Amino acid sequence: MNLISPDPHHLHPLEVVVRMTGSSRRKIIFYCRKGIVAPADSSGSWHFDEESVIRLRHIETLRQRHRMNWAAICTIIALLDEVEALREELRFRR
Repeated sequence: MNLISPDPHHLHPLEVVVRMTGSSRRKIIFYCRKGIVAPADSSGSWHFDEESVIRLRHIETLRQRHRMNWAAICTIIALLDEVEALREELRFRR
C-alpha cells in the first residue's frame, strides 16, 4: 500500500487522511468520537492537520502490525502524550 506523506502547511479532508493513514473512514470517526484524535478545525467538518495524521498512523501501526486491542492502544497513546508533555516542560525549563 502506498501511503501519501503529510503536508504540514494545510489541512487534509477525511478522504485524503484515509489514504494517508491506511485507516478506514469509520475507524477515524470512531477515534475522533473516543477523543483519541481530533479534527483540526472547529467548523464540524472532518479536516486534519499533520499531527493528527501522524497520530492516526501510530494508531494504525499499533492496531495492524502489533495487533493491539483498543485498551492497549489508548494506554500507549496516553503514555506518548505524557512523554511529549514532559519533553515540552524540559524545553521550557532549559
